Amino acid sequence: MTEIKKRFLLVDDDPISNSLTKMILKKSFDELHINDFTMPENGLEFMKSEHSHNLPDGKTTLFLDINMPTMSGWEYLEEFELFDASIKKQFDIYILSSSVDPKDINRAKENPLIIDFIEKPLKKETLLKMFG
Repeated sequence: MTEIKKRFLLVDDDPISNSLTKMILKKSFDELHINDFTMPENGLEFMKSEHSHNLPDGKTTLFLDINMPTMSGWEYLEEFELFDASIKKQFDIYILSSSVDPKDINRAKENPLIIDFIEKPLKKETLLKMFG
């Protein structure tokens, strides 16, 4: 698709889902860097530590699951909201979920931090729409 190096952060408690998402991303982009976490708390810590200094080459795309046992995607976003603005501006956030609950979809659309709600599994066509 593109030669620009893309950065992705996957936060989903399901390692199989993370593997499938990584496979689609690797087939879609020549240059990319992916970090994935099955424990949302570790994802938050990574975001704080790795992105505390501005990265020069664009934003990181976060694919966030909603339903996770230790911390929901909504709770994750509440924690993210507390981050310094210099960190928050480095992320484009998408909900990537198998939830078909209209409440979840509407909640995502109403949240200014979230760009879009994407139904699992991630598809190459969806990435084409997202990144052109």
